[in-house]
Amino acid sequence: MQLRDVILSGGPAPFRYLGGGEEGLRRPVLAAVTIDLPDPGRFVSPGDLVLSGLVWLRPDLGRADAFVRIILEAGAVALGAGEAEFGNVPDELVRACERHGLPLFAVGVDVPFGPVAEFVARGRSGARVGNLAALVDRHRRLMASRPGSGAGAGALLDLLLSELDLRAHVLSPTGRLIAGARPPLPERTATALAGRFLAAERSGRRAPHRTAAQGVPYSLFPVRSAPGAGPALTDWAVAVEADSGDWHDERIGLVERLAGLISVERGGRDADRTARRRAAGRLLGLLDSGGTGTGARDRVRDAAGRLAAEAPGGAGRWQAVAARLDGVPGGDGPSPVRDLLEEVLLHPACLGPGAARRIGLAAALDGREAVAFVRAAPGAELTPEAVREAACGALPRGLRGGERLSLGLGDPVADPDDLRHTLAEARSARRVAAGTEAEAEAVAVRGTADMAAHVMSLLPLLPAEVRRAFSRRLLAPLHAYDRRHQSELVPTLRSFLEHDGSWARCGEALHLHVNSLRYRINRIESLTGRDLARLEDKMDFAAALRMD
Repeated sequence: MQLRDVILSGGPAPFRYLGGGEEGLRRPVLAAVTIDLPDPGRFVSPGDLVLSGLVWLRPDLGRADAFVRIILEAGAVALGAGEAEFGNVPDELVRACERHGLPLFAVGVDVPFGPVAEFVARGRSGARVGNLAALVDRHRRLMASRPGSGAGAGALLDLLLSELDLRAHVLSPTGRLIAGARPPLPERTATALAGRFLAAERSGRRAPHRTAAQGVPYSLFPVRSAPGAGPALTDWAVAVEADSGDWHDERIGLVERLAGLISVERGGRDADRTARRRAAGRLLGLLDSGGTGTGARDRVRDAAGRLAAEAPGGAGRWQAVAARLDGVPGGDGPSPVRDLLEEVLLHPACLGPGAARRIGLAAALDGREAVAFVRAAPGAELTPEAVREAACGALPRGLRGGERLSLGLGDPVADPDDLRHTLAEARSARRVAAGTEAEAEAVAVRGTADMAAHVMSLLPLLPAEVRRAFSRRLLAPLHAYDRRHQSELVPTLRSFLEHDGSWARCGEALHLHVNSLRYRINRIESLTGRDLARLEDKMDFAAALRMD
């Protein structure tokens, strides 16, 4: 806004331009400040239009020169002098403005300063919105031509923060802070806002969604999973610390466009995730193929190495995490469960201190279950408690009645040869999480310890003869084989279970080469018709050994 715009805003009567020339009329006005103090310097900022009723000038007109010099040194661009005090603008003030080159105009007796300041503020806000809209449009065109080449969600938010004087944050559906103002939102506030956003979106309410947390108003704008897509459980949200109920349509539209840009930026960053998923998909396919020969093991090791390269995190142990979303209407369409699982595992509770865990993701063969392979730094293995904290905060608010998200974790394994075991455990734990015992939970998480503790606690409730019969029936072939061949299949089975199905650790404990251990385990599976890669069968063996 220029000084000319202010003087012409009230028509010919209220304002009279007294000096400053044509160049003065072109000076940009950033704000308006009302001052009636003889020493106003500390209240004036560069770009200010100073409005004064001239009370400070009576009775000593000699103060005019000092006043003009002070406000000019502070950065004032013009002086609007009220005529109510003297009936006109004193000549002494006019001459002082001429000497110092400060544009001067008279404000009529009947014109209050408040509306003048409001006019300047509105004009500045409109100019800001217009300039930011142009920046957003340019960025949108860039993103359309070069996906993923933008400055990121953080830089886009900086436009909003700096140009519209707003604090804003980008949140994942689990409440993870992706970008935003400093200081960041408290974790509990972020989780609460994400949950309210999901609930509002799934109820069909129109955005922006207005709410409040800790006494602060927020307006929640959706960042769609894909540009132009409809509402989804995997949408992010822009949480603006303001009540958009007082905004004009142009301002709301601007934030919506910015949210759309973040959506484009989000989609453009998927190249590395696609590579991880491709590597994890190959590993999953090899594990599901059931091959156990030397060639199959080498292929699994190679696929695990490729996944580790795509999601580097240093040496560590592997874990599998399985997830499935059931009860969603239109269940024949693509399931969002893979994206949901990724959002859960990217939550700080799951990543661990210093992002100590790295993930690779793949969709299971039935298309409804997702599997993640987590590679954790030593001592940072993933726990059901961490997954529960990440998944059960905000996500349940986005699930309608009958919709359930179930997650299961396998135990950590150090050797890629043991990946099939942690995968089987994760899938079994997920099936338990989805079972009838967890029907009241919209999001249920289970690990192998949860399952084992549950099953073992039920054993004393069975009649003694039933327990003995179960143990004899399952272990009898192994005891008979050991007696006949002077072998140690039963002790081998016990050690294998005690070492969580780890070939390397079990072989070391028994002083056996891994190939010899594999021969014994294969013999155990052949004699009993069970599969020690399945968690259910391992639990049956553990129960039988306890009763043996």
